[in-house]
Amino acid sequence: MDLRPSGSNALKPLSPGALLGHYVVQQQIGAGSGGVVYRALDQRLRRAVAVKVLDPSQAPHGTWAAAMQEARAAALLAHANICTVFDVGEEEGQAYLATELVEGRSLDAALPGHGLNCNTAARYGAQIASALAHAHEKGVCHGDVSARNVMLTTDDRVKVLDFGLARLGAKSISPALPSNPVRRDLQQLGILLCLMTTGIFPPRALDVLSANSPPSAILESQPVAALPQGMRSVISRCLDSDPSRGYQRAKQAAADLEAQALTGNARAAKWRGVALSAAGALLLAALIGIYPLAVWKAHARGAASGMAIAVPADRAGRAPSKAPRRTGRPEVRVWVNTRSKVYHCSSSALYGKTLEGKFMTQQQALAAGDHPAREDFCQ
Repeated sequence: MDLRPSGSNALKPLSPGALLGHYVVQQQIGAGSGGVVYRALDQRLRRAVAVKVLDPSQAPHGTWAAAMQEARAAALLAHANICTVFDVGEEEGQAYLATELVEGRSLDAALPGHGLNCNTAARYGAQIASALAHAHEKGVCHGDVSARNVMLTTDDRVKVLDFGLARLGAKSISPALPSNPVRRDLQQLGILLCLMTTGIFPPRALDVLSANSPPSAILESQPVAALPQGMRSVISRCLDSDPSRGYQRAKQAAADLEAQALTGNARAAKWRGVALSAAGALLLAALIGIYPLAVWKAHARGAASGMAIAVPADRAGRAPSKAPRRTGRPEVRVWVNTRSKVYHCSSSALYGKTLEGKFMTQQQALAAGDHPAREDFCQ
């Protein structure tokens, strides 16, 4: 059955509350790839869906029925990285698809200007290639593998949209429908990987897709040439149509991209471990360096005052019960005069003062009746 509407080719906008079959339109949420997308409510199953109203003006004469047949085939796909098609229908001359409502944003909107790191790009690319591999096994090709047809969910997973609708998209990066659609999907995947890793759509991409330029036109461009060898190898095999060099199945690309992502994760984990070890070593070295410095400063302050920590001697003037502590400064003792009961502090070389105010030697101090007190008390 040809669902191409008769009469005017103008696509009429739908207002909230409009009905398409048993779907109630709520609001427009996007447009592209040959139609306008609305958020809608499935009245039968009471669930939110996305309804894409196809634009007949984008379909050349004779291709509408074929495109709808491909859309029905896409409805048979069941894969974690493919946006599920629930229904295909027509209402008052408007053909539509009801699909899973994917919460998130398009890869096109999410890409930073400098591109993604290769590890993230490989992870997304592996999921896209896995979706393509599943579809190819079911006999369905995409035809427009591009950033605007890939959604990133809120939990950072990939969902590929619009399988089989490339012939309806006026903005498709495919110059023409290929004789080998599997090969075209792989080439477009390679170009998408370039965009994801560099942030730049390859200037010669259309020439490579139309076989007017070899893959080297992309691979030798400055941004792509600067990529790691592993990623460049995957891109090269996606773009190369020679069976001896290029991928023949999307499953091969998915396996290599998964390996790239795992390698990147292992490398990142290794460097995180190295960074943590280095930070720990620096912290330990700092602590080891700070402690002696603090002790030295404390000793230096004590040495500047010429005193050591001490406690009062006993009244009998007995010798200290234990040796004075060694601090690395001039040894300081407390001496007590047995006649005057006056306590004073002295260094190892100077033991109090004579009546003339001169420092006494140890022998002079002993002769004058000075004896070491039991404990130090000088501060």
